[in-house]
Amino acid sequence: MSRRAFLGGVLTASAAAVCFLSLNPPGHLWPALGELTADYRTATGEQRQVDVAPGVTVQMNTQTTINMRKTASGHVAMELVSGEAQILTDAQLIHPFTVFAGAGSVRVAAASQCNVRCTGPQVQVICLGGETSLDCGDEHVAVQVAHEVNYGTRGVREAIAVDPQNAVAWRQRVLVFDNQPLAQVVDEINRYRPGRIVLMDKQLAARKVHARFMLNQLTDVAALIHDAYGANVTSLPGGIVLLS
Repeated sequence: MSRRAFLGGVLTASAAAVCFLSLNPPGHLWPALGELTADYRTATGEQRQVDVAPGVTVQMNTQTTINMRKTASGHVAMELVSGEAQILTDAQLIHPFTVFAGAGSVRVAAASQCNVRCTGPQVQVICLGGETSLDCGDEHVAVQVAHEVNYGTRGVREAIAVDPQNAVAWRQRVLVFDNQPLAQVVDEINRYRPGRIVLMDKQLAARKVHARFMLNQLTDVAALIHDAYGANVTSLPGGIVLLS
């Protein structure tokens, strides 16, 4: 292979790698290209309130990306590309507000409130008041107040009762965990703090957690896990923390 061909191959591979990483940042260590061009977005640890349409207010949680669009009938709607948002509608809303998320969509009636989360293959919908429904494929489901329904490419899961206060504790900048594996707890905490916590031990990852964290405590969360479970803590540059 000639030197010119070799260098051309290296540059092509480098450009492809840069393109891939710009679209799929590892561990959400930096914003994806699609997030930077979104209509609304929040950075790691940021929360904000947006009036997206007359009579519709959206509370955006950390690492949330939203684009505005229209329904087939021409009404203003939004797409929750990723993250978590709470939608509040007032009593004067004429048409239900539509939120497109994942493999389906959520409709929020007038004088209603719901929480929609799209951080993986499943979309989580919690009705907090009023009337909320969802459509996924051929299924149409009314979500009862204080209940959670999840849907994805495999359809809609059965509704479960939830504590609305715990479900939206993030609005008060609090994270509540009730008998959840530490791996799941760490995944959630990583959405709120710079860098990344990495669990290196499967047994540690499976430990169940009952905890309540204020968001301003998350810089010390590795030390708290060390105190509670005896985990070894290794701190690396860039906010990377290894727990084993």
